[in-house]
Amino acid sequence: MPILKVNIPYRLMILRGIYFLWAAFLFLVFVYRLFEAIRSRRGHRLICLRIVPVVVCFLITIVAEEGILMAMGTEYVAGIAVVLGVMTVIAFVQLLVSIRRRKQSIDLNSVKESVDKLVTGVCYYFEDGRIKLHNLSMEKVWRTLTGSSLIDGRNLWDVISEGQAKLGTCIRQGDNPIYELPDGNVRSFRRTYIETDGMRLYEVLAADVTEEFELIGELEEMEERLRYRGARLKALGEKIDALNIEKEILNSKIRLHDDWGRALLTAKAYMENLDDDTRREFLSIWERNISYVEENVPSLAKDAYDDIIRSAESLGLGIDIEGDLPEDYEMRNIVIQAMTVCLSNMVKHADGKRLSVRSEAADGRYTVELTNDGETPDEVIEEKGGLKNLRKKVEAQGWQMKVESSPRFGLLIEMGDRNGI
Repeated sequence: MPILKVNIPYRLMILRGIYFLWAAFLFLVFVYRLFEAIRSRRGHRLICLRIVPVVVCFLITIVAEEGILMAMGTEYVAGIAVVLGVMTVIAFVQLLVSIRRRKQSIDLNSVKESVDKLVTGVCYYFEDGRIKLHNLSMEKVWRTLTGSSLIDGRNLWDVISEGQAKLGTCIRQGDNPIYELPDGNVRSFRRTYIETDGMRLYEVLAADVTEEFELIGELEEMEERLRYRGARLKALGEKIDALNIEKEILNSKIRLHDDWGRALLTAKAYMENLDDDTRREFLSIWERNISYVEENVPSLAKDAYDDIIRSAESLGLGIDIEGDLPEDYEMRNIVIQAMTVCLSNMVKHADGKRLSVRSEAADGRYTVELTNDGETPDEVIEEKGGLKNLRKKVEAQGWQMKVESSPRFGLLIEMGDRNGI
């Protein structure tokens, strides 16, 4: 059959070209939609519906190409324009639906796009080193460390775990290596594996730990400053404790001086009034003071325990010690303060003469119990004054203190680790 050729004006030639391009564009769009339906294995009915607009656009393209369109009447030309307009709307709607469905559905491309947006570097590879998937972050980290492209997953882990990267600074090697990149970024690497389809697939993650690393550095710097200040406070505390001990010794000497004064006054009263009560008081005071004078010879012992024992003996009091007392400076100061407080309370409230100190040591920890031969307290002891201050000092070290009122007075102190016992 001979092809119909029609002589048409120049304007109609332009219109013919527009129709041709319009129909050809729609033809390509519907062909793409048809292949998309076939690839996604949609139903046969949907595939047949996708074929219809493809055929229509193809026929309009042939008609416009051969000039038959311009030989038709005006009403046919307008009708075909309407058909193309409707087909354009259909194509536009289908494209919008396809874009929305693609955003809401998960396929291989969407998985790859999501993985590429991760800040953490990700790489999956098989046992022979073949890479299954890796994202842009891992590629960037690898290029920064080695200057080459990532093509072998097994080589990636060998280089990272053994600290052989040429351009980075290896902070830690082994199963959880850490690298500082030249740009200051810090990455922590970790490898695990999963079994899939009878094959082992390795996963390597490169987490960005720059902020955590900086925080660790700041914490270490703060700890160093705290250790320095703690050492200064400890030295100051030792000086304060030494001053307190000297103060207690001075108070003991002052009390002894007062006893001597009272003894002299008693001697004067005895000489003026020779009654039995005055004589007994006079003899008691002078026996105690004479005993102190006889026993208080220069001693080579400089231990603080000896000082408080001698001070107690000078006042006519006794201290019985069972077990080894702690030699640690802070523990010793607490024990001495406890002995001083108990001696004072024993004389004031219990009318006692001897203080018993029993110490048990185990693994660097000490349990010290203090009791006396005085009267049993009539009511629960209220911690104030010396006992209150002693508790503050004990608990400040993280140790424990317990005061008992029944069946007799008892003070128990447990000392050891700084975090408590």
